[in-house]
Amino acid sequence: MEKAESAEKKVLLFGFEDLRSILAVQGALEPFGAELIPVAKTDYGKTLSVLAGLEEEPPPDHDAPPVGGSIPGRMAVLCGLDEELDALLPALSEAGAGKGCLKAVLTRHNRAWSATRLYMELSREREALR
Repeated sequence: MEKAESAEKKVLLFGFEDLRSILAVQGALEPFGAELIPVAKTDYGKTLSVLAGLEEEPPPDHDAPPVGGSIPGRMAVLCGLDEELDALLPALSEAGAGKGCLKAVLTRHNRAWSATRLYMELSREREALR
């Protein structure tokens, strides 16, 4: 599994709308020393590396159309937590980020992707496994 360059321990959370669910995931992350970053829908078009704080956001191009996106479900992107995956994944499931939530690790390969693209790729992989 590829690792992204020295990402701090963070989890990017997409599609979680209610505060109770977000707080439950945050509680599950506390023993791992990971920061939870709930991502707003308006930021789904940004790259994962920008959302994870690994790169600066490029200056806005006022002539370009707004870049957003949509995700029809829930997704979590784990950053800098490769060593903790065996313990972290069950904790996330217990907190409500289980079966219906797609999960990925931030890598050098996917760090330039938007959340929308990653969700589409994960959904495609899930369907191929069925």
